[in-house]
Amino acid sequence: MPASGDEPTASANDTPRFYGAHDDVFEVTLHEPAGAHPRVPEALVQDIWRTQRFDHASLRTADGAPLAVVDPGTLNTDSGPDFANARLRIGEAERRGAVEIHTASGGWIDHKHHLDTRYDDVILHVTLHADIWTGSLLRTDGSAIPELILYPHLDTPLRRLLYQFYTRPAGDVLCAPRWPHTPEAVRMPWIRTLAAERMQEKKNRLAATYLHTPDLDALLHERLFAGLGYAKNAEAMTTLARRLPLPLVRRLADPLDLEALHLGIAGLLPAPAGLLQSDRATADYAMDLHDRFERLQLRLEIPVMDSAAWRFFRLRPANFPPLRIAQGAAWLRPGGLLHYDPTGKLVAAMQAEEPVAALRAALGATPGAFWETHVRLEKATKPRDPSAGRSRLNALIANAVVPVLLLHAEQAGDPAFEAAVVDLLRRLPPEHDEVTRRFARLGMKPKDALTAQGLHQLYRTRCTEARCLSCRIGQFLLDSG
Repeated sequence: MPASGDEPTASANDTPRFYGAHDDVFEVTLHEPAGAHPRVPEALVQDIWRTQRFDHASLRTADGAPLAVVDPGTLNTDSGPDFANARLRIGEAERRGAVEIHTASGGWIDHKHHLDTRYDDVILHVTLHADIWTGSLLRTDGSAIPELILYPHLDTPLRRLLYQFYTRPAGDVLCAPRWPHTPEAVRMPWIRTLAAERMQEKKNRLAATYLHTPDLDALLHERLFAGLGYAKNAEAMTTLARRLPLPLVRRLADPLDLEALHLGIAGLLPAPAGLLQSDRATADYAMDLHDRFERLQLRLEIPVMDSAAWRFFRLRPANFPPLRIAQGAAWLRPGGLLHYDPTGKLVAAMQAEEPVAALRAALGATPGAFWETHVRLEKATKPRDPSAGRSRLNALIANAVVPVLLLHAEQAGDPAFEAAVVDLLRRLPPEHDEVTRRFARLGMKPKDALTAQGLHQLYRTRCTEARCLSCRIGQFLLDSG
């Protein structure tokens, strides 16, 4: 205890504590020295960025440029930058790319991101605290990375954020304990409304792209390739589709030329030195693709992607990028969906007696026999069916085909066709993923793809942002006490 007259002045963050010993009670005020920071897990800083729980009024980068967050991006649970597809305004320029998160600037150096080309598309480094590295971080090419120091902009005391972080309900669904008290008559209409909201948002994003590229077939090409890549390789597959537009690849009739061009532009064709441990059949096939690509590239001169853009970490072999690219190339063969009038083929499939089966048949694409025993170009595997499975075809219909057909229906002014496209989601089984599993644990197991879409919208736009007041389920629980 300090001597009389030497007591520290209590600040707003000081917390009084009362202790008793026998019959005496002492009041002690606990406080931290100025400048001391509690130890903060990086996951909390990611959570602050994801939920945007800070004051946006006067955001500036470490070098003083005005900063506005248009879209914080999507959290990446794989290797590479923490958030993908972010949209920011830095100064007068709008930028799109990745965001990397650390508790201090030096994390960029400690994790050797300045030597890793996967981090070259980082448009903002977000750190909680400044340190000696702040303002001096570089990409592999030597270009500087803008930084945001979050601590001065927090609108909630850091210790409170830490407490909330460690005591929050599992899964970020704040109403989880009371979810069973919500009647189905409240839940289901709201989830269907959110499903329609989600599909409208997807259609609107496509429409915005359509303004720059007024070609439904081109949009379908990009969306289908992105769907083959799942979340981890969707961006890289989209880039590949854009570098190899339909008018160019439709000139190639040989399936091997199509494979060679796609895998070569993807940067995934192994060099001869990388095939020294391969069996003879594997090496011969890979070298044939290598030679074909060199001949094609002499004429086309298309920029080749960095192989580091592709993610293999924690992927099932069936989802490895080389196999998925081979499946995409098969769509472009003569007779394949993308070779001629793909949108027209999908519209025709919608008129079939069983539209889901007709759409699956239209999306079917089986690469050549080599891919029955390979998922990449360096090593053979056990024999398997190399075509996309039914669950992947269902996901492609829900996430790629349906938005394109909704845009087609809007352009054609055909509300009946639009209703048929939405009804298609009721006929599709739901995807089983992290989001739908969260709600299944609460007793809300989706029975169809439309319900799954609604649960995704609920989780991503209400639950993770704690927007309970804009959620009918949250409103019901709050009103019912």
